[in-house]
Amino acid sequence: MVKTEKTSRLKRFGSLQLLVAVLIGALLFMTYLWLYVSVLDMDLPKTAILKRQNAIWNTRMDQMSQQLDRYDELLSLLEMRDNRIYRSVYGMDEIPQAVRHSGLGGEHRYAALEGTAVLDVSRRLDVLEKRAYVQSKSFDDVAIEQQTAGDMASHIPAIPPMNTDPSTYRLSSPFGYRSDPLLGVTKRHTGMDFACPPGNPIYATGDGVVILAKYDRSGYGRHVEVDHGFGYVTRYAHMSRMDVEVGQAVKRGDCLGLSGRSGRITGPHLHYEVIYRKNYVNPYWYMDLDIPSKDYMEMVRKPEK
Repeated sequence: MVKTEKTSRLKRFGSLQLLVAVLIGALLFMTYLWLYVSVLDMDLPKTAILKRQNAIWNTRMDQMSQQLDRYDELLSLLEMRDNRIYRSVYGMDEIPQAVRHSGLGGEHRYAALEGTAVLDVSRRLDVLEKRAYVQSKSFDDVAIEQQTAGDMASHIPAIPPMNTDPSTYRLSSPFGYRSDPLLGVTKRHTGMDFACPPGNPIYATGDGVVILAKYDRSGYGRHVEVDHGFGYVTRYAHMSRMDVEVGQAVKRGDCLGLSGRSGRITGPHLHYEVIYRKNYVNPYWYMDLDIPSKDYMEMVRKPEK
């Protein structure tokens, strides 16, 4: 009986010793962790692994961002050439930067990426994808225009609108600012005036389609507009007779009508304008008034009586 009781006490003592040892071990381990993390400023193994993986991903993100910078530079160069060279040559309007740089939309598109390093890269990728798509479509449009480029030389307004015989006309007002003959104030004159008697034939200066033929009592009077494509439109004003109608295709040298004195005018003359990409340009740049009258008349078709 005594022996059994002694054995029981020994067991309880042994269990107590084990518990104390475990507590001391746990305390030592916690102390070690505290020293390891707080005092020595070292990471736990799992934290160290996560940090290494995070560093690797950050490096990859930096490399991707640098690659996106290079792609951005190349695409910007293509866009600049497209707007200033390719589209300009064929008279096409530039594509606005707001259209080129717009994203793919979607208010919550990036919600799952908020607060992550992937967010900025994802947004840039989307913008580049949209820009590449817009640029691709632009090249398609330019290619279509290029197919008709062989006709470009005949479409651009390149001859005077009337006979070059100096005895039949007088340049009464050039392109640019002048004193308005009716109001007496300085205004921009958007074309060239060929003073001539009513009845002088007026000729299309390039191939195109008539987009307007109307009478305006207080402005251009009887006037015709021809769309030549490639960004060019010409206007012939103050006519006494119009021999074409809207939608009619005309060739360079076709007679559009006769000069006159209709509309807001002080004397009979032809007011001739060249409009390139919606901007008035000096018509003088697009003609040679020194062409011999005989050579000029061989290029045009005389009006029907």
